[in-house]
Amino acid sequence: MTNSQPLILPFSAIRANDLPLVGGKGANLGEMTHAGFPIPTGFCLTTIAFKKFMDLSAKANEVYEILDTITSEDLEKVRTIGESIRQKLLDAPVPDDIATIFKKYWEESGTDLAYSVRSSATAEDLPDASFAGQQDTYLNVIGEANLLDAIKRCWVSLFTDRAILYRHQHHFDHRDVQLSVVVQAMVQSEKSGILFTADPLTGHRHTLSIDASFGLGEALVSGLVNPDAYQVNKLKRTIIQRQIAEKEVAIFSEKDGGTRTEKLSEIQRKETVLSDEQILELSDIACKIETHYDAPQDIEWAFANNQFYILQSRPITSLYPIDKLQSPDGSLQIYFSFGHQQMMTKAMSPLSLSTFQCIFPFGRSEGKYETTIVHQNGGRLYLNLTEALRHPFLHKMVFTVIGQFDALGPKTLQKAMRHEEFKHPHSIKIPFSFMKNGLGIAAKVMHSLWFQNLDGFIPKINLIKAEYLKGVAKEIDRLPNGKAKIQHVLDNFSRMIPVALNWIPKFVASELAKRMLGKLASTADPADLDAVSLGLAGNVVTEMNLAVGDLADTARQHPDICQAFQNLDKGSQAWLEQVANSSGSDAFLSEWNNFLTKYGARGPSEIDIMVPRWVEEPLPLLQMIAGYLQKEPGSHRKQHHKLEEQRQAASKKVLAEASKGLFAWLKKPLVKRLLYVIEQVGGLREHHKFMAIQILLIAKKMLKDVSLELTEQQKIAHPDDIWFLSWSELLTIWEDTASKQEIIDKRKEDLKRYQKLNPPVVITSDGETPIVQYEIADVPEGALVGNPVSGGVVEGMVKLVHDPHVEVLKPGEILVATFTDPGWTPLFINAGGLILAVGGIMTHGSVVAREYGIPAVVGVRDVMDKLKTGQKVRVDGDRGIIEILED
Repeated sequence: MTNSQPLILPFSAIRANDLPLVGGKGANLGEMTHAGFPIPTGFCLTTIAFKKFMDLSAKANEVYEILDTITSEDLEKVRTIGESIRQKLLDAPVPDDIATIFKKYWEESGTDLAYSVRSSATAEDLPDASFAGQQDTYLNVIGEANLLDAIKRCWVSLFTDRAILYRHQHHFDHRDVQLSVVVQAMVQSEKSGILFTADPLTGHRHTLSIDASFGLGEALVSGLVNPDAYQVNKLKRTIIQRQIAEKEVAIFSEKDGGTRTEKLSEIQRKETVLSDEQILELSDIACKIETHYDAPQDIEWAFANNQFYILQSRPITSLYPIDKLQSPDGSLQIYFSFGHQQMMTKAMSPLSLSTFQCIFPFGRSEGKYETTIVHQNGGRLYLNLTEALRHPFLHKMVFTVIGQFDALGPKTLQKAMRHEEFKHPHSIKIPFSFMKNGLGIAAKVMHSLWFQNLDGFIPKINLIKAEYLKGVAKEIDRLPNGKAKIQHVLDNFSRMIPVALNWIPKFVASELAKRMLGKLASTADPADLDAVSLGLAGNVVTEMNLAVGDLADTARQHPDICQAFQNLDKGSQAWLEQVANSSGSDAFLSEWNNFLTKYGARGPSEIDIMVPRWVEEPLPLLQMIAGYLQKEPGSHRKQHHKLEEQRQAASKKVLAEASKGLFAWLKKPLVKRLLYVIEQVGGLREHHKFMAIQILLIAKKMLKDVSLELTEQQKIAHPDDIWFLSWSELLTIWEDTASKQEIIDKRKEDLKRYQKLNPPVVITSDGETPIVQYEIADVPEGALVGNPVSGGVVEGMVKLVHDPHVEVLKPGEILVATFTDPGWTPLFINAGGLILAVGGIMTHGSVVAREYGIPAVVGVRDVMDKLKTGQKVRVDGDRGIIEILED
């Protein structure tokens, strides 16, 4: 470019990498012009021109310093400052040199043409940010003076109250968002609309969606008209859906500038906007644009004089990525979210994702540590279920397992399986050794279910688990720093499964016992059948919660310690120092240290190895204790004892019911045995996860030491960079001479972007996230529907919780969250009810809600968007319905 500081650039001189000069909109128009797409002629006043206007008109530095003083809470200050800035800029003229060069380009483009004048910010139309609609647009502008006025108003629109607040709330420095202005020949549209090269609702990458209306696109964008909607199968180039709307009005250009809204005739209202030939022609253009950008696009288009024009194209930022979910053979693949199974849907660090790929026992190639069945995608793990779902018997097992974690999961899978592209023969070949091992485990399950003496089994297993963990830690301490320690931890990831097989057959037997009990004692009260699983001994989460309550009761005996809980806002370190200096705190601190030794590996989002454990950051644990202090002394033990009594009473009722009828002589001993199995080993449900979490803490302590060594050797720039490598990369990092810093920095940016995404439960290799609904009769209008997992009805005020580290619940409030895990337990103490976006009958929140007697509904999709803190709702845990009573 001849001029290093261009004030204006024509589209023909602009490329995608000119975004800092012409913003997202301008860069896209220049790139598409260069690629030969039908773009109306135009030019951009660059950010250089904007800066010059700001410096000459209002002393830009002073403006930005004033903007730095605003807060989101002080809306009056935002309004006053914004109004002052805008008026000052509107009163200033466009600088002479900008006006002169503008006139030259305007004359070359055509002084007799009408133009659209659009703002193009440097922070809009980006892959991971959408500032669309933040700044002004002016249509059908005619004449030099009107155009210069529209350009100035676009510049000024960067300082509307809405734009100022948006940047502040999304942590964009006001100085970093510059404005270009696009001046483009106006297409006098006969028809116009928007187009998505992927289905914006389901995410299906091969379904193209078109919205179309008569006249200018403003009628559609502003919501004045219901558009026609067409869908095209891009692979087959066929129209798969047409919805012809009744279009009452259209917006057209006025001859002398501006626009008018016009009512359409009765005939035109019901006409199709686009013919089939036009639909396919527009689709072809859109597919070429998508190919050019190698990403799904959101496209604005217009039709005039028998020709299509492209007015804008930007990435679709709302789609969940599928770049790591491609099909190996071209057929449709179906994936299930591992995070939904684990009740942790946040994006995780790369090392955490790699950890679970190494732990997963199947699909590992020779010499490889990470499985090929579990894929990293969008910062989450997705399990490829394709082959199992194609199998005539295994797919039923998949439905059963998935249904435990998400009630709509099986229905969602079935919808994806109906596609023709999915219907291929499975390629599963079960080796004899696998069948032999499987039959051996099945035999152990049956032996545990009907014959084995299970008295005291869980304490015995706890000793085996403790010895294994002690051995792993001891071996790590013995090994030299570096690769040997990494290798040892990797080897123990694969050894966890054999250790867990010491109790997994018993756990499976207890789950079978619950199912069989429902059949053998089918006449028993369903509430009693549920109650036989309450208050089971040996459950690590239950025992942990009881230990927290005991800590609270110990703290009650010391007023100074109780007082310290009023100062948690100062942080956990300050709290511990205050308690350590309190007289008589030795008993509490001894109990505290014992608790951390046993349960310190736990914490919120604990399956992410990067996230702090309680032993590293105990603030969530302290908040849990503070919650117990609001209750009566010993109330946790009384509650647990009550659950035990409920279980014993329910067991007697179920057994009594089995003693009736013609076959009582057969059913009674069988039911008695099933109740025994549930009582003795039903508490094993959390053992395998708890062991994995404890291994993660051992690994994390080692990794922290290794990260310091790698930082000293300049293999990584900072100790925390280690969380952005994989285990395979760590194994070779000492021999690898190439720097990994560029990869690490990119993964950090990716993780920030992934955290903003909402992961689907099920997604296909075509990007589709099938939409299914709960089927519940007589749902009140406006109510939300989910999966009822804990009975009862309660009314209360909603409290949306995003981070259990910092947010607390008042007694009786309805806890609303995306998911919960053991680190969220503090909030259950005061919760009057529970609503979760994800979850099933056997997931953490559901189990804890039943134990606490809290009505709960889970699997309420998008509940974090549909409910607001402060609303009064009724939670019906019997039917799965949430009614909004007061806004």
